[in-house]
Amino acid sequence: MSRIYWICQIAGWGAYAAALFGISTAYSGWHIELAAAYALFAVYSIGLTHLLRRAIRRRDWLALPALQGLPRVFLAALAVALIQTSLIVTVALLFAGPQSGFTEVRQVAATASGVTVATCGWAAAYVAIVWNRRYRETRLREMELQLTLGQAELRALRAQVNPHFLFNSLNTIRGMITENPARAQEMVTSLAGLFRHALEFRGAQMVPLKDEMEAVSQYLALETARLEERLRIETEISDEAARRSVPAMVLQTLVENAVRHGIAELPQGGLLTIRAALTGVGMTSEALLLEVENTGRLKPVSPNGTHTGLANARERMRLLCGENASLVLSETGSGVVAARAVIPKVT
Repeated sequence: MSRIYWICQIAGWGAYAAALFGISTAYSGWHIELAAAYALFAVYSIGLTHLLRRAIRRRDWLALPALQGLPRVFLAALAVALIQTSLIVTVALLFAGPQSGFTEVRQVAATASGVTVATCGWAAAYVAIVWNRRYRETRLREMELQLTLGQAELRALRAQVNPHFLFNSLNTIRGMITENPARAQEMVTSLAGLFRHALEFRGAQMVPLKDEMEAVSQYLALETARLEERLRIETEISDEAARRSVPAMVLQTLVENAVRHGIAELPQGGLLTIRAALTGVGMTSEALLLEVENTGRLKPVSPNGTHTGLANARERMRLLCGENASLVLSETGSGVVAARAVIPKVT
């Protein structure tokens, strides 16, 4: 049983009994018998309202719809108030007789109305406390469910991204084994570096951009071995941006999309540019602006799901960084496709 509950019971009914005693003495003067009667009133009021609480809990009235549960609660509270009033009058007459003041109908009616208001007020307070606690518990369960769902969604999305990248790398190596064995060995070394990176950050949802860039560099080493001079690379990453955390595999997805669906399909190849900088420096809401640009044209979404990786990256950013995160793919007038990701600072 809650300690706070008993403290509130004793303090509340004790204070109310003292107030009633003060009103009664104004009519009939101070009498030790009357004081004892109201002290006893406080005791049995505590007991009766506790029994009312047990009845509410045992019958689970507060789990019913309000129009069904509340009438039951307040009818029971009225019954308790009637019992309390009867006990007050009976005990006072036994202890103090006519000096108690309860020989007057006016005094009995005033006491009955006051006790009824107090007991119904007790019931209303109890209903409010229980409903508030249940609301907070429901909200907590909803938050836990959303968190669990979000984690499951993140695992599912990452499971779609990682195998796609792995298969792409293996196909690249397979194509080089017969053409250039020495270069294929270098590619295997780069792939081993990628595996090491994946193992070191296994299970991490957010990683520093500089660590993500190391994995991207390994990937680009694989693609450079295959595309040779057709793939030209430029990077512009500020020191502050490199220390910021980003959703794992997001930059990898943007770079892979730029190479696979852009530069690799051009006979002459093209330029891949990676930029990262903080926006709104000096402000508490500063965000990371991540840009990946490549030579090429923006293709419409096709039924075979060529933009699945970007859709997954966008959804992972939303889950991890909030609704203010964004990822936009656009084409400039100069034949350049740009992916721009805004990643808010996660606190």
